[in-house]
Amino acid sequence: MEILIKPEKFRIVQKEEQDEYNYSKYELFPLEKGYAITLGNALRRVLLSSIPSLAITGLRIPGKLHEYDTIEGIKEDIIEITLNLKKVQLKVDDIESLNGIDYPILLSLRKKYKAGQVIKSGDIKTPSEVEIANPDFVIAHVNKDMEVDFELYAQAGKGFIPAQELTFQSDIEYIFIDGVFSPVLKVNYLTENIRVGRRTDYDKLILEIWTKKNTTPTEALKEATKILMEHFDFISKLWEKEGEAGTIEQMEVSVEKEEEVQEEEEENIFGLPKDLMETQIDSLDLTKRAKNCLKREKIDTIGELLKRKSADLLKIKNFGKKSLDEIKNELKEKFDIDYEKLHQEERGNTLDEA
Repeated sequence: MEILIKPEKFRIVQKEEQDEYNYSKYELFPLEKGYAITLGNALRRVLLSSIPSLAITGLRIPGKLHEYDTIEGIKEDIIEITLNLKKVQLKVDDIESLNGIDYPILLSLRKKYKAGQVIKSGDIKTPSEVEIANPDFVIAHVNKDMEVDFELYAQAGKGFIPAQELTFQSDIEYIFIDGVFSPVLKVNYLTENIRVGRRTDYDKLILEIWTKKNTTPTEALKEATKILMEHFDFISKLWEKEGEAGTIEQMEVSVEKEEEVQEEEEENIFGLPKDLMETQIDSLDLTKRAKNCLKREKIDTIGELLKRKSADLLKIKNFGKKSLDEIKNELKEKFDIDYEKLHQEERGNTLDEA
């Protein structure tokens, strides 16, 4: 006889594909009393907060530098257009592949329209790995013959990220758009009593999931369970290693020491003195714009600055090539540090070690 009962059945009891959403209803049973709430709450939180997706986060329109403007020939102003672009649903074949995308994806909307036509999300040109999940969604209305030329940026993320927190390389001015990443619209869970043998107080978990058209409830649920399992697996592996490393308390001390050593190694990766690496960036005569960009990214010391490659710095909002050249010149003049050469040597050392 098992002390703790294990679930024996998991099934989809209802499935719908509507024009604007996908819906599925699941049942998991039998569960120990209280476990339906435990599992349902954990899955609901992860589903609503942590499922990755793609979203349009940047817009460039020739001659338009901010959203408080209009476009001749289009009924909607730029604010309305950006609000509609938030609702464009981008789809990839595999959710897991999004974890490796740490760069913006370029999309384009270039097409000739006649008066009375509408601009739809399906008119957006995407790379082969990206698909528009709601191609009939209306972005704007055209009231005269014209050619539209929009350049769009999409990024991978989770949840909601305000426009002011988004960054990518922008030598040209882009209008940033709030990142509405979550593909999950709504999650409900219910519990019911179920009979096992003579006992009638076991639980059944009923889980309902609504998603946008760029994913399915089953794909989202699979990703949510994977996220939870990875966290529990980390703890489980600690217990497995306990016999080798002593008690968990001793392992914590060991991990802390490893982190300290790793931090020291990172600080000295360029072979520069520690006091130089800890020097504040205020010691550089930078323009207010460049300095504010660095501060916003929590880059406060020379060491933190040197750890960032050119491509990383150029992804910072409002940080362009001019600011990068300014930093390179200051590092050379103040500390005789050749920024480009330093990173070339680092790449060489990394290749040698490999």
